[in-house]
Amino acid sequence: ERLRKAGEPTRWEDIAPPVPKHLDGTPLVRQAIEELHLAQQKFPLNVWGTYNAQVLEVARPALKTFRQALAFPHWRLVDPKQVAEFKTPDEEYKALREFARLLRAEALQRKRKGDVDGALESCQTILKLCRHISDEPYILAFLFQKAIFAIGTRALWDEVLADADASATAYRVVLAELRAWDIDRDFVRALKGERVVAGILAYDFFRRKVWLLSTWIAANQSLTLAFYRQLLPIAQKGVPYDRQKISRLTADVMQKTQGSTLHLARILIVQPEELFDTATEVHALQRVTEVALALRLYRKEHGHYPENLQALVPKFLPSVPSDPYDGKPLRYRKLAKGFKVWSIGGNCKDDGGVKVRDWWRRGDLVL
Repeated sequence: ERLRKAGEPTRWEDIAPPVPKHLDGTPLVRQAIEELHLAQQKFPLNVWGTYNAQVLEVARPALKTFRQALAFPHWRLVDPKQVAEFKTPDEEYKALREFARLLRAEALQRKRKGDVDGALESCQTILKLCRHISDEPYILAFLFQKAIFAIGTRALWDEVLADADASATAYRVVLAELRAWDIDRDFVRALKGERVVAGILAYDFFRRKVWLLSTWIAANQSLTLAFYRQLLPIAQKGVPYDRQKISRLTADVMQKTQGSTLHLARILIVQPEELFDTATEVHALQRVTEVALALRLYRKEHGHYPENLQALVPKFLPSVPSDPYDGKPLRYRKLAKGFKVWSIGGNCKDDGGVKVRDWWRRGDLVL
């Protein structure tokens, strides 16, 4: 009741309200998923996973329908009636991730044919997909957003632009798409959505079979709400997140639910440390990729890369992005051929731009 009076979401309809038909791309995205499944049935799993030219050709009708679905601002994949039954659209999200992989393969195919701008359009479509998933905000959706965003940024830089150049127009379009994703907003909305889901689950537990244990349920829900009340301000403050507060909050909840009657709260509560790690990783990917694209645009205009990132402001960037891990400006080095821009990564230590695949654990995130 306190949340409702404060204008906070308390029902699923509050975080994902009904959508007018003319703005709803759900029928098209479901059609695209059906077409995708039909295409997958035509290949053994190990052949489909190669995403070769034949696979792409068979999947092309599904990709066409999928692009049409992306033209609509809203999708609705979650059935509100199934939220209380722990039924989430896992299969639909996995299909969306599969579309991202197909688009990545399409980008490489277009690049091999000499159409680098077209390859960037494929990458941009992956990034656009990330924003659509946030239309139904809760933690599972945010985790899939991160996975798809990683596919898109890797395809963009490591596979398309590592040894190719695009037009200034193509760079600007992708850069605009990158900036369009408000990660802080979506992360906070996902946490609020998860709080709503926890409330729905607790109420359904009470309604169905254990009304005699209403005091016990109320105690668990009270702890869950108190947890989110402390967690949300940390997320709202933005990166770099206060790791000490997150650790203390986690330890406090684990202590209160360990061997007590509050074990339902442990089910209803997310794992905050892992979630904030995920949000930080997405911020790092976005900011480093944004700077790298701005550097390409600078070279298009000046014929060389700048001596420092401040030269990109304000024409190519509104400001030099900070590293989400330590709050300092992203690191940059002009090389004899090219450049190196990096975030210090998950170990929160500047390794001088040492590129590793598992940068969220060690080394740096380098482009």
